[in-house]
Amino acid sequence: MKPMKKNFVDRFFVELDRELGRPAEIILTGAALGALMGNIRPSLDIDFEIKVKGSKKRNLVHEAIRRASSKIGITVNYSEDIGHWSMISYLDYRKSAVPYQTIGRLRIKLMAPAHWTIGKMTRFLEIDIQDLLKVIKKKKLKANPLIRFWGRALRSSPLSMTSGHFRNHVVFFLRQYGKFLWGSGFDLDHSITLFKRSAGIKI
Repeated sequence: MKPMKKNFVDRFFVELDRELGRPAEIILTGAALGALMGNIRPSLDIDFEIKVKGSKKRNLVHEAIRRASSKIGITVNYSEDIGHWSMISYLDYRKSAVPYQTIGRLRIKLMAPAHWTIGKMTRFLEIDIQDLLKVIKKKKLKANPLIRFWGRALRSSPLSMTSGHFRNHVVFFLRQYGKFLWGSGFDLDHSITLFKRSAGIKI
């Protein structure tokens, strides 16, 4: 498996523009977005939200994506609403998405880094933890705003087993990696308290 790189991501969307033949709004997330943020690792998946203008013929969209992914040789995961992919809320991910580039008739945006961390923190496999460490470092995400953001995401999510896991993941992550990410001055107790207050968890 080859590392995911920017030119590979762009090639897919060039092909998708040819196959689709109509305007669409794209929000990129997942490993492909991680690659564009500097986290180069082996992956053959591209995850994205797509909204096609002036078309209600979903089969045409499915077929265009299938043909493009087949030509490039990549697996894709896509939806009209990636907010439904997780039990943990992505909050205002559309409003916060960052313009990337326009390829033909495709206007492509990138999910903002803090929003991207939600999916990783939710699943929390070893590969997700490594992705989080690399991207938080590379994008220089500050501790307090990110921790408050995780708390707000949890507070906005429905009560579920996943929300309980997410809470535990955040606390574990702060305990294990807080000082590595934010230096010796990182205050663990303050950070956990900040997270719980932002999440509406009684202290």
